[in-house]
Amino acid sequence: MFNLADLLSEGGDGVAQNSARAVELYEDAIKEHDDVDAMVNLGCLLRTGAEGVERNVSRAVELYERAIEKSHDCYAMSNLAGLLRDGGDGVAQNSARAVELYEDAIKEHDHVKAMVGLGVLLERGAEGVERNVSRAVELYERAIDRSGDVSAIYYLGLLLDDGAEGVERNVVRAIGLFERAIQEGHHGGAMCKLAFVMMNGREGVLLDEVRAAKLFERAILEHGDVHAMTGLGLLLSLGAAGVEKNVIRAIELYERAIDEAQDALAMVGLALLLRDDRHGVPNAARAVKLLERAVEEHDYVQAMVHLGNMLVQGTGGVRTNAARAARLYERAIEKRHDRDAMLKLACLLRDGADGVARDAARATRLFQAGMNGRDGGGAVEILEGLVQDATERR
Repeated sequence: MFNLADLLSEGGDGVAQNSARAVELYEDAIKEHDDVDAMVNLGCLLRTGAEGVERNVSRAVELYERAIEKSHDCYAMSNLAGLLRDGGDGVAQNSARAVELYEDAIKEHDHVKAMVGLGVLLERGAEGVERNVSRAVELYERAIDRSGDVSAIYYLGLLLDDGAEGVERNVVRAIGLFERAIQEGHHGGAMCKLAFVMMNGREGVLLDEVRAAKLFERAILEHGDVHAMTGLGLLLSLGAAGVEKNVIRAIELYERAIDEAQDALAMVGLALLLRDDRHGVPNAARAVKLLERAVEEHDYVQAMVHLGNMLVQGTGGVRTNAARAARLYERAIEKRHDRDAMLKLACLLRDGADGVARDAARATRLFQAGMNGRDGGGAVEILEGLVQDATERR
Protein backbone atom coordinates (compact mmCIF):
# COMPACT_ATOMS: atom_id res chain seq x y z
CA MET A 1 0.00 0.00 0.00
CA PHE A 2 2.65 2.48 1.12
CA ASN A 3 5.13 1.68 -1.66
CA LEU A 4 2.41 2.00 -4.28
CA ALA A 5 1.46 5.39 -2.85
CA ASP A 6 5.07 6.56 -3.25
CA LEU A 7 5.11 5.41 -6.89
CA LEU A 8 1.83 7.15 -7.65
CA SER A 9 2.93 10.32 -5.88
CA GLU A 10 6.17 10.67 -7.85
CA GLY A 11 5.37 8.85 -11.10
CA GLY A 12 8.04 7.37 -13.37
CA ASP A 13 9.31 3.87 -14.18
CA GLY A 14 6.21 3.22 -16.27
CA VAL A 15 3.83 4.35 -13.52
CA ALA A 16 1.61 7.35 -14.31
CA GLN A 17 1.56 9.97 -11.59
CA ASN A 18 -1.70 9.96 -9.66
CA SER A 19 -1.36 12.14 -6.59
CA ALA A 20 -5.04 11.91 -5.66
CA ARG A 21 -4.84 8.10 -5.46
CA ALA A 22 -1.58 8.40 -3.51
CA VAL A 23 -3.38 10.52 -0.92
CA GLU A 24 -6.05 7.85 -0.52
CA LEU A 25 -3.41 5.16 0.04
CA TYR A 26 -1.47 7.29 2.53
CA GLU A 27 -4.70 7.99 4.42
CA ASP A 28 -5.44 4.24 4.55
CA ALA A 29 -1.93 3.45 5.80
CA ILE A 30 -2.30 6.04 8.55
CA LYS A 31 -5.78 4.91 9.55
CA GLU A 32 -5.05 1.18 9.50
CA HIS A 33 -1.40 1.05 10.60
CA ASP A 34 -0.59 4.46 12.13
CA ASP A 35 2.26 4.50 9.59
CA VAL A 36 4.76 7.30 10.26
CA ASP A 37 6.26 7.35 6.75
CA ALA A 38 2.76 7.76 5.34
CA MET A 39 2.17 10.71 7.69
CA VAL A 40 5.35 12.40 6.54
CA ASN A 41 4.80 11.78 2.83
CA LEU A 42 1.17 12.84 2.97
CA GLY A 43 2.29 15.96 4.81
CA CYS A 44 4.72 16.73 1.98
CA LEU A 45 1.99 16.30 -0.65
CA LEU A 46 -0.43 18.52 1.24
CA ARG A 47 2.23 21.15 1.93
CA THR A 48 2.95 21.69 -1.76
CA GLY A 49 -0.25 20.49 -3.40
CA ALA A 50 -0.35 18.57 -6.67
CA GLU A 51 -2.68 17.84 -9.55
CA GLY A 52 -5.91 16.70 -7.94
CA VAL A 53 -4.60 17.47 -4.44
CA GLU A 54 -5.44 20.80 -2.83
CA ARG A 55 -2.82 22.41 -0.61
CA ASN A 56 -3.55 22.04 3.09
CA VAL A 57 -0.59 23.29 5.11
CA SER A 58 -2.46 23.17 8.42
CA ARG A 59 -3.14 19.45 7.97
CA ALA A 60 0.49 18.94 6.95
CA VAL A 61 1.56 20.50 10.26
CA GLU A 62 -0.77 18.15 12.16
CA LEU A 63 0.69 15.13 10.36
CA TYR A 64 4.28 16.20 11.05
CA GLU A 65 3.46 16.78 14.73
CA ARG A 66 1.89 13.32 14.95
CA ALA A 67 4.91 11.66 13.30
CA ILE A 68 7.27 13.46 15.69
CA GLU A 69 5.22 12.46 18.73
CA LYS A 70 5.06 8.84 17.61
CA SER A 71 8.68 8.23 16.57
CA HIS A 72 10.75 11.44 16.53
CA ASP A 73 10.89 11.13 12.74
CA CYS A 74 13.74 13.30 11.46
CA TYR A 75 12.01 14.23 8.18
CA ALA A 76 8.92 15.35 10.07
CA MET A 77 11.09 17.43 12.41
CA SER A 78 12.93 19.09 9.55
CA ASN A 79 9.83 19.69 7.42
CA LEU A 80 7.88 21.14 10.34
CA ALA A 81 10.85 23.31 11.30
CA GLY A 82 10.93 24.73 7.77
CA LEU A 83 7.24 25.66 7.96
CA LEU A 84 7.68 27.28 11.38
CA ARG A 85 10.83 29.08 10.26
CA ASP A 86 9.14 30.72 7.27
CA GLY A 87 5.57 31.04 8.54
CA GLY A 88 2.64 31.83 6.25
CA ASP A 89 -0.18 29.76 4.75
CA GLY A 90 -1.97 29.71 8.10
CA VAL A 91 1.15 28.68 10.05
CA ALA A 92 2.37 31.13 12.68
CA GLN A 93 6.09 31.82 12.47
CA ASN A 94 7.94 30.30 15.43
CA SER A 95 11.67 30.45 14.76
CA ALA A 96 12.64 29.43 18.29
CA ARG A 97 10.73 26.15 18.02
CA ALA A 98 12.13 25.64 14.52
CA VAL A 99 15.64 25.79 16.00
CA GLU A 100 14.69 23.20 18.63
CA LEU A 101 13.34 20.84 15.98
CA TYR A 102 16.38 21.25 13.76
CA GLU A 103 18.73 20.70 16.71
CA ASP A 104 16.82 17.54 17.75
CA ALA A 105 16.95 16.14 14.20
CA ILE A 106 20.70 16.79 14.07
CA LYS A 107 21.42 15.43 17.54
CA GLU A 108 19.25 12.33 17.26
CA HIS A 109 19.63 11.49 13.56
CA ASP A 110 22.59 13.50 12.18
CA HIS A 111 20.01 14.72 9.66
CA VAL A 112 21.58 16.66 6.80
CA LYS A 113 18.45 18.54 5.75
CA ALA A 114 18.16 19.86 9.32
CA MET A 115 21.78 21.03 9.24
CA VAL A 116 21.09 23.06 6.12
CA GLY A 117 17.77 24.40 7.39
CA LEU A 118 19.28 25.46 10.71
CA GLY A 119 22.21 27.02 8.87
CA VAL A 120 19.85 29.17 6.81
CA LEU A 121 17.99 30.28 9.94
CA LEU A 122 21.15 31.13 11.88
CA GLU A 123 22.65 32.91 8.89
CA ARG A 124 19.85 35.46 8.78
CA GLY A 125 18.62 35.38 12.39
CA ALA A 126 15.00 35.85 13.43
CA GLU A 127 12.80 36.86 16.32
CA GLY A 128 14.02 34.84 19.29
CA VAL A 129 17.00 33.49 17.32
CA GLU A 130 20.32 35.30 17.43
CA ARG A 131 22.25 35.52 14.17
CA ASN A 132 25.25 33.17 14.16
CA VAL A 133 26.98 33.06 10.79
CA SER A 134 29.99 31.13 12.11
CA ARG A 135 27.73 28.28 13.28
CA ALA A 136 25.91 28.38 9.94
CA VAL A 137 29.24 27.82 8.17
CA GLU A 138 30.00 24.89 10.48
CA LEU A 139 26.62 23.34 9.69
CA TYR A 140 27.06 23.77 5.94
CA GLU A 141 30.55 22.26 6.12
CA ARG A 142 29.19 19.32 8.12
CA ALA A 143 26.36 18.72 5.65
CA ILE A 144 28.86 18.78 2.79
CA ASP A 145 31.20 16.35 4.55
CA ARG A 146 28.32 14.07 5.50
CA SER A 147 26.58 13.75 2.13
CA GLY A 148 27.81 16.38 -0.33
CA ASP A 149 24.51 18.24 0.06
CA VAL A 150 24.18 20.56 -2.94
CA SER A 151 22.20 23.25 -1.11
CA ALA A 152 24.87 23.39 1.60
CA ILE A 153 27.56 23.69 -1.08
CA TYR A 154 25.67 26.61 -2.65
CA TYR A 155 24.91 28.44 0.61
CA LEU A 156 28.50 28.13 1.79
CA GLY A 157 29.65 29.48 -1.56
CA LEU A 158 27.42 32.53 -1.13
CA LEU A 159 28.84 33.27 2.32
CA LEU A 160 32.44 32.89 1.17
CA ASP A 161 31.87 35.01 -1.94
CA ASP A 162 30.36 37.93 -0.05
CA GLY A 163 32.17 37.58 3.25
CA ALA A 164 30.07 37.92 6.38
CA GLU A 165 30.29 38.46 10.09
CA GLY A 166 32.88 36.00 11.38
CA VAL A 167 33.54 34.57 7.90
CA GLU A 168 36.68 35.42 5.95
CA ARG A 169 36.01 36.12 2.28
CA ASN A 170 37.38 33.43 -0.04
CA VAL A 171 36.29 34.07 -3.61
CA VAL A 172 38.39 31.29 -5.11
CA ARG A 173 36.82 28.63 -2.87
CA ALA A 174 33.38 30.14 -3.44
CA ILE A 175 33.80 29.74 -7.20
CA GLY A 176 34.88 26.13 -6.69
CA LEU A 177 31.77 25.48 -4.61
CA PHE A 178 29.48 27.00 -7.24
CA GLU A 179 31.16 24.85 -9.91
CA ARG A 180 30.65 21.77 -7.73
CA ALA A 181 26.98 22.57 -7.09
CA ILE A 182 26.46 22.86 -10.84
CA GLN A 183 28.36 19.69 -11.68
CA GLU A 184 26.88 17.50 -8.94
CA GLY A 185 23.39 18.91 -8.61
CA HIS A 186 22.63 21.07 -11.66
CA HIS A 187 21.87 23.81 -9.11
CA GLY A 188 20.14 26.75 -10.81
CA GLY A 189 21.09 29.27 -8.15
CA ALA A 190 24.75 28.31 -8.48
CA MET A 191 24.58 28.68 -12.26
CA CYS A 192 23.12 32.14 -11.89
CA LYS A 193 25.52 33.26 -9.16
CA LEU A 194 28.57 32.00 -11.04
CA ALA A 195 27.32 33.74 -14.18
CA PHE A 196 27.10 37.07 -12.34
CA VAL A 197 30.63 36.55 -11.01
CA MET A 198 31.90 35.80 -14.53
CA MET A 199 30.04 38.82 -15.89
CA ASN A 200 31.32 41.30 -13.29
CA GLY A 201 34.64 39.76 -12.30
CA ARG A 202 36.00 39.24 -8.80
CA GLU A 203 39.39 39.24 -7.20
CA GLY A 204 41.25 36.33 -8.78
CA VAL A 205 38.44 35.65 -11.27
CA LEU A 206 38.72 36.69 -14.92
CA LEU A 207 35.81 38.19 -16.79
CA ASP A 208 34.15 35.63 -19.05
CA GLU A 209 30.92 37.04 -20.46
CA VAL A 210 30.57 34.17 -22.94
CA ARG A 211 30.49 31.58 -20.16
CA ALA A 212 28.20 33.86 -18.15
CA ALA A 213 25.71 33.95 -21.03
CA LYS A 214 25.82 30.15 -21.35
CA LEU A 215 25.21 29.70 -17.61
CA PHE A 216 22.29 32.14 -17.66
CA GLU A 217 20.79 30.32 -20.67
CA ARG A 218 21.14 26.96 -18.91
CA ALA A 219 19.58 28.24 -15.67
CA ILE A 220 16.63 29.58 -17.65
CA LEU A 221 16.21 26.40 -19.70
CA GLU A 222 16.59 23.91 -16.84
CA HIS A 223 15.10 25.86 -13.93
CA GLY A 224 13.20 28.84 -15.31
CA ASP A 225 15.43 30.95 -13.07
CA VAL A 226 14.12 34.53 -12.99
CA HIS A 227 17.43 36.05 -11.85
CA ALA A 228 19.09 34.37 -14.82
CA MET A 229 16.55 36.00 -17.14
CA THR A 230 17.46 39.38 -15.72
CA GLY A 231 21.19 38.67 -15.79
CA LEU A 232 21.09 37.58 -19.42
CA GLY A 233 18.96 40.61 -20.20
CA LEU A 234 21.66 42.86 -18.75
CA LEU A 235 24.35 41.15 -20.85
CA LEU A 236 22.33 41.38 -24.06
CA SER A 237 21.35 44.99 -23.38
CA LEU A 238 24.97 46.09 -23.50
CA GLY A 239 26.71 43.37 -25.44
CA ALA A 240 30.17 42.15 -24.50
CA ALA A 241 33.21 40.38 -25.89
CA GLY A 242 31.76 37.34 -27.64
CA VAL A 243 28.17 38.29 -26.72
CA GLU A 244 26.29 40.19 -29.42
CA LYS A 245 24.00 42.99 -28.29
CA ASN A 246 20.33 42.01 -28.68
CA VAL A 247 17.94 44.59 -27.26
CA ILE A 248 14.79 42.81 -28.46
CA ARG A 249 15.71 39.56 -26.66
CA ALA A 250 16.76 41.54 -23.58
CA ILE A 251 13.33 43.19 -23.46
CA GLU A 252 11.62 39.80 -23.78
CA LEU A 253 13.68 38.45 -20.87
CA TYR A 254 12.98 41.48 -18.69
CA GLU A 255 9.25 41.29 -19.44
CA ARG A 256 9.20 37.59 -18.55
CA ALA A 257 11.04 38.16 -15.26
CA ILE A 258 8.61 40.94 -14.37
CA ASP A 259 5.54 38.88 -15.32
CA GLU A 260 6.68 35.74 -13.49
CA ALA A 261 8.28 37.19 -10.37
CA GLN A 262 7.91 40.98 -10.33
CA ASP A 263 11.71 41.13 -10.39
CA ALA A 264 12.91 44.60 -9.37
CA LEU A 265 16.21 44.48 -11.25
CA ALA A 266 14.34 43.49 -14.42
CA MET A 267 12.09 46.52 -13.95
CA VAL A 268 15.15 48.77 -13.72
CA GLY A 269 16.91 47.08 -16.64
CA LEU A 270 13.86 47.46 -18.87
CA ALA A 271 13.37 51.07 -17.76
CA LEU A 272 16.95 51.92 -18.75
CA LEU A 273 16.32 50.57 -22.25
CA LEU A 274 13.08 52.52 -22.62
CA ARG A 275 14.01 55.84 -20.99
CA ASP A 276 15.44 57.45 -24.17
CA ASP A 277 16.08 56.69 -27.84
CA ARG A 278 19.64 55.36 -27.50
CA HIS A 279 18.45 51.74 -27.87
CA GLY A 280 15.79 52.40 -30.50
CA VAL A 281 12.82 51.61 -28.23
CA PRO A 282 12.02 54.90 -26.45
CA ASN A 283 9.10 54.90 -24.02
CA ALA A 284 9.95 57.30 -21.19
CA ALA A 285 6.47 57.18 -19.67
CA ARG A 286 6.65 53.40 -19.20
CA ALA A 287 10.21 53.71 -17.91
CA VAL A 288 8.99 56.03 -15.17
CA LYS A 289 6.17 53.64 -14.27
CA LEU A 290 8.60 50.72 -14.03
CA LEU A 291 10.97 52.67 -11.79
CA GLU A 292 8.07 53.88 -9.63
CA ARG A 293 6.92 50.28 -9.26
CA ALA A 294 10.39 49.06 -8.28
CA VAL A 295 10.60 51.82 -5.68
CA GLU A 296 7.15 51.32 -4.18
CA GLU A 297 6.94 47.51 -4.34
CA HIS A 298 10.56 46.65 -3.57
CA ASP A 299 12.10 49.78 -2.01
CA TYR A 300 14.80 49.23 -4.63
CA VAL A 301 17.69 51.67 -4.34
CA GLN A 302 18.83 51.59 -7.98
CA ALA A 303 15.30 52.49 -9.04
CA MET A 304 15.29 55.47 -6.66
CA VAL A 305 18.51 56.80 -8.18
CA HIS A 306 17.53 56.27 -11.83
CA LEU A 307 14.07 57.75 -11.29
CA GLY A 308 15.67 60.73 -9.58
CA ASN A 309 17.97 61.17 -12.57
CA MET A 310 15.04 61.15 -15.00
CA LEU A 311 13.20 63.74 -12.92
CA VAL A 312 16.24 66.02 -12.77
CA GLN A 313 17.08 65.76 -16.47
CA GLY A 314 13.55 65.60 -17.88
CA THR A 315 14.57 62.50 -19.84
CA GLY A 316 12.34 61.64 -22.78
CA GLY A 317 10.05 64.59 -22.15
CA VAL A 318 9.31 63.62 -18.53
CA ARG A 319 8.35 66.70 -16.49
CA THR A 320 11.25 67.79 -14.28
CA ASN A 321 10.77 67.61 -10.53
CA ALA A 322 13.99 68.36 -8.67
CA ALA A 323 12.33 68.32 -5.25
CA ARG A 324 11.02 64.77 -5.77
CA ALA A 325 14.40 63.73 -7.14
CA ALA A 326 16.10 65.07 -4.01
CA ARG A 327 13.73 63.06 -1.82
CA LEU A 328 14.50 59.90 -3.81
CA TYR A 329 18.25 60.47 -3.46
CA GLU A 330 17.81 61.04 0.29
CA ARG A 331 15.86 57.79 0.55
CA ALA A 332 18.57 55.86 -1.32
CA ILE A 333 21.25 57.32 0.94
CA GLU A 334 19.27 56.50 4.09
CA LYS A 335 18.57 52.95 2.98
CA ARG A 336 21.99 51.93 1.66
CA HIS A 337 24.38 54.89 1.79
CA ASP A 338 24.27 54.77 -2.01
CA ARG A 339 27.24 56.65 -3.46
CA ASP A 340 25.58 57.54 -6.75
CA ALA A 341 22.70 59.08 -4.82
CA MET A 342 25.18 61.06 -2.70
CA LEU A 343 26.86 62.47 -5.80
CA LYS A 344 23.58 63.33 -7.53
CA LEU A 345 22.18 65.00 -4.43
CA ALA A 346 25.47 66.87 -3.99
CA CYS A 347 25.10 68.35 -7.48
CA LEU A 348 21.52 69.43 -6.75
CA LEU A 349 22.51 71.06 -3.46
CA ARG A 350 25.55 72.72 -5.02
CA ASP A 351 23.54 74.51 -7.70
CA GLY A 352 20.09 74.59 -6.14
CA ALA A 353 16.93 73.94 -8.13
CA ASP A 354 13.20 74.51 -8.05
CA GLY A 355 12.19 73.29 -4.58
CA VAL A 356 15.79 72.49 -3.57
CA ALA A 357 17.71 75.13 -1.60
CA ARG A 358 21.44 75.54 -2.20
CA ASP A 359 23.59 74.04 0.55
CA ALA A 360 27.22 73.98 -0.55
CA ALA A 361 28.52 72.77 2.80
CA ARG A 362 26.34 69.64 2.79
CA ALA A 363 27.00 69.17 -0.91
CA THR A 364 30.72 69.04 -0.15
CA ARG A 365 30.23 66.45 2.60
CA LEU A 366 28.05 64.30 0.35
CA PHE A 367 30.49 64.53 -2.51
CA GLN A 368 33.40 63.51 -0.32
CA ALA A 369 31.41 60.55 1.02
CA GLY A 370 30.26 59.58 -2.47
CA MET A 371 33.79 59.69 -3.88
CA ASN A 372 35.30 57.68 -1.01
CA GLY A 373 37.12 54.70 -2.54
CA ARG A 374 36.41 55.74 -6.14
CA ASP A 375 38.67 56.90 -8.93
CA GLY A 376 38.05 60.62 -8.80
CA GLY A 377 38.79 61.47 -12.43
CA GLY A 378 37.12 64.68 -13.50
CA ALA A 379 35.10 64.71 -10.29
CA VAL A 380 37.97 66.46 -8.49
CA GLU A 381 37.08 69.67 -10.31
CA ILE A 382 33.51 69.44 -9.05
CA LEU A 383 34.72 68.93 -5.48
CA GLU A 384 37.07 71.92 -5.76
CA GLY A 385 34.16 74.01 -6.98
CA LEU A 386 32.04 72.91 -4.03
CA VAL A 387 34.79 73.81 -1.56
CA GLN A 388 35.30 77.21 -3.17
CA ASP A 389 31.57 77.91 -3.16
CA ALA A 390 31.23 76.92 0.49
CA THR A 391 34.19 79.17 1.41
CA GLU A 392 32.76 82.17 -0.42
CA ARG A 393 29.40 81.82 1.35
CA ARG A 394 30.87 81.83 4.90
